[in-house]
Amino acid sequence: MKNALLIFLLSFITAGLFAQELLIIKEQEFIDTETGSSQGFNVPRTAKTLFQFLNNSVTSVNSFGYLLQAGDENPAATNNNLDGEIISGNRFVWNGTDESSMTHALFTGYNLDVVVRYNYLLNTPNGIQRKSNGMTDLNGVIAYNIIKNPKLAVAVKGINGIRIYNNTFYSDKTMEQTNRGLIDIYTNTDNELNAPSRGTRVFNNIFYTRNHIYNINIHDIECLEGFACDYNVYWCEAGDPIFQVDGKTKTFAMWQAMGYDLHSVVINPNFIDYVAFVLAERLDHGLDLGDAFREGLAVDAVWNRAAQKTTLQNGLWQAGARVYAATGEEEEEEEEEGWPENVTWVYPNPAKGLFYVLLTDPDRQYGITKIYDSFGRFVFSQAVYYGSNTIDIPDNLSSGFYTVTLEAANLPRYKKKLIIVN
Repeated sequence: MKNALLIFLLSFITAGLFAQELLIIKEQEFIDTETGSSQGFNVPRTAKTLFQFLNNSVTSVNSFGYLLQAGDENPAATNNNLDGEIISGNRFVWNGTDESSMTHALFTGYNLDVVVRYNYLLNTPNGIQRKSNGMTDLNGVIAYNIIKNPKLAVAVKGINGIRIYNNTFYSDKTMEQTNRGLIDIYTNTDNELNAPSRGTRVFNNIFYTRNHIYNINIHDIECLEGFACDYNVYWCEAGDPIFQVDGKTKTFAMWQAMGYDLHSVVINPNFIDYVAFVLAERLDHGLDLGDAFREGLAVDAVWNRAAQKTTLQNGLWQAGARVYAATGEEEEEEEEEGWPENVTWVYPNPAKGLFYVLLTDPDRQYGITKIYDSFGRFVFSQAVYYGSNTIDIPDNLSSGFYTVTLEAANLPRYKKKLIIVN
């Protein structure tokens, strides 16, 4: 892949110092002009690596291959070497002309606990892929992404426990252009495998199609085990939204009769435009997914190789990738109080120079925060109080993987993994 800037950040911490290497690619531009087959940006993964791909721009025209290859297609010695990778705030654009192309944009096969958030994918034939031979994901998520005009937006292939939360999916494709779903969930049968995808969860997304294509396509009955889907917003300009299960087309009513999307709605989300996908007004149709997923894209977030502007969910949980800030009486209350209520947060992650500990839960008032390195060795501590606490990171602290704990005599210890980049 050709890098338009020729320079990108590669920061390695050797295994002799830490349990894994650290590789951060941040705020760069990658342009691939290969029209045939291309591996795209192929992430090194011969060793255990804490990998982050943050706020980059990736453009490609390849008819086969990848834009970002951050995982494996098959069982291999390199499997799981990118566990816990974070792919956030990037813009992926495919400008190819091969109508048969299924180029993979954001590929993370055979890795667990992958976090994919705040990305914008434009015209990518095969958008986000989570794949394995039956592994179970516990802490990963595909959240607050915008995917426009894919043939397939999210593929879940032979991997369990994938969470797909608060994304915005838009397509003007026809059934002649794609027979795939915006979300495809299926069994991995590559190389004689037989690994269904169980326990997929699909909540708080917006699905907008101009024509009748499948919103969700469950290829195999086995993939319905543990499948949950609700509190989404659907709209099809051509009529009733459609789904597919085991090769059979389902109307929305038939889909609901199967027990799915019982709290979801079929309404026009009223985008101001079909580029930024900002809603004319907030859509309070979502399910509260908890503090870990409360931070969505702000309505004025842009992709300019810098961190996206985000907004916290407030009031009723909003659907889709963009979140409106609180307004009116609720906004005045937030300004007066200064912080959201009943939260325990350690942020941002990764952190550089400092991080914050926010404590507004009266039942979880911790008194001290302690930081440990990847070997469990104590590094430093600081007292914390109700409200927002700034924790300065010592200048001599090496980049790497740390654990932050919050402690009080009458409370169980709170633990949070934190990446420090110094």
